[in-house]
Amino acid sequence: MHETSESEDDHAGTSKTKKRKQTHRAQKFRDEWLNLSDLKSWLLPVETDAFKAKCKVCNIIMVGELTNIKMHGKGIKHLQNCKQLKKPISTFFKTAPTNLNTDVSKAEIKLSGFIAEHNVSFMAMDHLSDLLKEIFPDSKIAQEINLKRTKTTAIIKNVIGASHKDNLAAQLMKCKFSILTDESTDIGTVKTSCVVVRLNINNSK
Repeated sequence: MHETSESEDDHAGTSKTKKRKQTHRAQKFRDEWLNLSDLKSWLLPVETDAFKAKCKVCNIIMVGELTNIKMHGKGIKHLQNCKQLKKPISTFFKTAPTNLNTDVSKAEIKLSGFIAEHNVSFMAMDHLSDLLKEIFPDSKIAQEINLKRTKTTAIIKNVIGASHKDNLAAQLMKCKFSILTDESTDIGTVKTSCVVVRLNINNSK
């Protein structure tokens, strides 16, 4: 009976030891960690929670324990983000593509204007851009042109047409003019109202 009691006491003591080992005491964030060489560049405290820490490089909040913080600092994702920040600012601003895009837009507008001025069928634009790429393989502008009939129509209506309309309106404010109007219906039974303006630009002030 005595031996059984000792065995039960040992078992109870072991259980208490296990419970003590399983108990974990949360650690508060310490301001002195901000001075550590491997942490000070990215570590921040969380003002609303003393048990949390923030990584300003990865923009995440983590448990504010020193061991956990150091493990995060050695993580692959964190190290990659740190390398991105070390790159010079000039690498994030590439001027060449912007200039190229501007030149491509100018080329597409001029091609669309040519189609409208010479009354060329818009169907031809489905093949012209591909033809230009074959004719001028060394031209970066030609290689970037993507101009089909739908885009050509949109450029003529919303870019060239809108620009000419604004210029004409500004011109009419400076000179005398006359208006001719006629309502008609085309073969598609769509009602249209045509307005023709006659003006003398040379006498405008």
